[in-house]
Amino acid sequence: MSRGRPRLSLIEAALLLCLIAVVLAVFVPTFVRRIRTNKISEAAELLQEMSQRASAYYDTTRPSLEPGCLPPAAGPTPSAPSGEPRAIDFFSPQAAGHATWEAIGFQPERPIRFSYSYTPSEHGCGLRGSTEDVSVVFRAEGDLDGDGVRSVFERRASAGRDGFAPGDALLVHQRTE
Repeated sequence: MSRGRPRLSLIEAALLLCLIAVVLAVFVPTFVRRIRTNKISEAAELLQEMSQRASAYYDTTRPSLEPGCLPPAAGPTPSAPSGEPRAIDFFSPQAAGHATWEAIGFQPERPIRFSYSYTPSEHGCGLRGSTEDVSVVFRAEGDLDGDGVRSVFERRASAGRDGFAPGDALLVHQRTE
């Protein structure tokens, strides 16, 4: 026998390949799921922030027991979602509804993948003057995998004499396309 470097036998090589395959089979799906969850969490977090900012705007424009003010609809900003995160200036005059985004103070501080919109059923001050509430929809749309099918996330709220009442549920359509 020659004295060289040790070699793997055929059985040892097959066992090593099986071990690598098992490790990949366990960790690759987990890794892919984590990436998807990270992409989706952007929408959930920013819709929550948008709702909180609209609530603060409504409360600061609300005299005593009267209904407050809601700015007009805004978005979608950007006009089309991106598969890769990009920085967007929601306060820029080129952004759809930039005055509304400025009024409620919504400006994501990080690059985003989704396009966002804010849609009240009515806007202005002293809404409806009756006991009937105004509904507000906060929406995020994104094409997370570039196939043309969009994921849609919505958070809803109502505004009226009793104040701004954000909904608890995050409505999702085509979560991961």
